[in-house]
Amino acid sequence: MSVTLEITPEEIKSLQFTKWLLTPLGVWPFVKRGSTLTEIRLAILLQLFCHSLLAFVIIPSAFHIFARESNLNVRIALFGPVGFVVTNLLKYCAIIHHRTGIRRCIKYIENDWQELQNQHHRDIMMRNVSTGRNLTVLCATFMYSGGMLYHTLMPFLLTNPIAAEKNSSNRPIVYPGYDAVFGVYVSPTYEIIFLSHCLTAMIIYTITTVSCNLAASFVTHACGQIQILIVRLDSLVNSEGDRSERYLKRKLGDIIHYHAKVLRFTVDIEEILREICLVEVVASTLIICLLEYYCMTTWSESETIGICTYFILLISLSFNIFIFCYIGELLKGQFSDAGTRTYLTEWYRLPPKCGLMLLLIIATARVPRKITAGGLIDLSLNSFVTVIKTSLVYLNLLRTVET
Repeated sequence: MSVTLEITPEEIKSLQFTKWLLTPLGVWPFVKRGSTLTEIRLAILLQLFCHSLLAFVIIPSAFHIFARESNLNVRIALFGPVGFVVTNLLKYCAIIHHRTGIRRCIKYIENDWQELQNQHHRDIMMRNVSTGRNLTVLCATFMYSGGMLYHTLMPFLLTNPIAAEKNSSNRPIVYPGYDAVFGVYVSPTYEIIFLSHCLTAMIIYTITTVSCNLAASFVTHACGQIQILIVRLDSLVNSEGDRSERYLKRKLGDIIHYHAKVLRFTVDIEEILREICLVEVVASTLIICLLEYYCMTTWSESETIGICTYFILLISLSFNIFIFCYIGELLKGQFSDAGTRTYLTEWYRLPPKCGLMLLLIIATARVPRKITAGGLIDLSLNSFVTVIKTSLVYLNLLRTVET
């Protein structure tokens, strides 16, 4: 007789990362079960704080770029970092908007762990948890290392900071525009602005990382469920136990119900990630183009620190969009494989009416689940190549405009 296995802390590592990343953004109390009123109020205050910091960077910088700055090269230099902040503000709003869908997905994952009754199935889920965890760690490592280096050290080490407006002060700032209201380079005003920029950097890279984490955790869990479905189907077909038609119909009905539940889960995933992926694809195309331009500019000025920083950021943004495309390819391939593996099972060993029930899984696999960017672009490895090619096209256009 099968018994429900006890859940260990190791099995919720992907959700633990999600909790760590959503908590400072003020979203976790809205997606977990049993949040208290105090937690909700604190989360609302955190959301207001995050939005205020992002607005504190975007509004003065945008005003400076479009109303005060006339030098095209400086505008181009500022457009990249400010555009990245705007991009993450949009993703942050999308995450908050889809908090109900995120809660449903988290509940689905928790229920799947609670319903485990087989050690082999647990091992399959653990492998997929490790995949989602590793993708999150890689994304966080790239984003925080390159991003914090850009916001803290690079402005002081460059003789001609490309990310900030040139000035005669030895106190550079990454985002300009504040001098239109008050003196920026006097204490303690400068320290307050510099600290706010560092906190903003932590917020935007947390938003970037949690977007990757949500995609990786949810999609790898769905892939694990499909792998378990295939294992259950193989074990049923090859079983030497009860082979009565009534028993097989009931078991196949459970498997088809299980498959339908996974399909509903993927619908929620696609709905949550639709706007995030659209912003990610559009912004990555433009910002990767600008980072390539910054690398070329700092190379011509022989700025070693600038070259290293922008190269790290270029690798980080490229790897980030690659993760989304890889996740989309993984989900699509897993559901396609489910149809193929179902067809290749020894279905001819089943009673005719039971074999016909497998057509539901095979027919569904003909239209595999996908992750899309706004319902317009299917995320796959081909999409990643297209993004890189498009960024190079924009780079050539930018160099033509500059000259």
